[in-house]
Amino acid sequence: MKSVDQKAAFRGKDQEVAALVSYSEINAMVRLGQRLELEAYLRQFLSELKLLAQEDLSIGRSRFVALVCALVSSMLEIGAPPETERLIAEASNDALSATSADELQDVANRYLSHMNVCARPEANRFAARTVETAKLLIQKHFAEEINDEWVAGRVHLSRSHFRYLFKALTGVPFKRYLSEIRLNHARQLLENSPLSVKEVAAKVGYSDSSSFYRAYRAHHGVPPTAHKTASI
Repeated sequence: MKSVDQKAAFRGKDQEVAALVSYSEINAMVRLGQRLELEAYLRQFLSELKLLAQEDLSIGRSRFVALVCALVSSMLEIGAPPETERLIAEASNDALSATSADELQDVANRYLSHMNVCARPEANRFAARTVETAKLLIQKHFAEEINDEWVAGRVHLSRSHFRYLFKALTGVPFKRYLSEIRLNHARQLLENSPLSVKEVAAKVGYSDSSSFYRAYRAHHGVPPTAHKTASI
């Protein structure tokens, strides 16, 4: 039987470890590529997990599986393949097989070390593949009324995660990337087609000619009429 003080200490430790499993914090670390912060977070978790498991192995198991669920969810959001979800079942089975705090810590260390490699988007081949798919969509549909939310939906990411990943891997925000694609194509049309400036603007996705003029000058350094005149 545990004394009142022992029970209080255990409840305090249980709450301390529970506080470590902050889903929003884990998600942010993975999404923002904060690898060093995530490594420190996981080291602290492993240390506290062993102490908790020594008091109650079943609660230690549940804390570990909860953390795996949070990590897997975050990995899926940055573009990991659907089969990544199997890690949850595998981790659960291995945790149930652990018969001591030391064994559970070994299991947790093995899984968490493996999963931490996905914390940096530029090192994640699935995230890179997702952004490449997005770029192809932009190339195909740039003349239509598309935005980051439209593209994000087609690569199965939330808008905020897509915007972060796109900038992290391309070096430019989505809006600027789309604008550059449109304006570069506009120059080609101005120099190589009989279309008027207004027609070119519409062809590359600008419904407002004034906005097209401003964007074109900002990007190319001259008004669109300069390139149209040069082609005559």
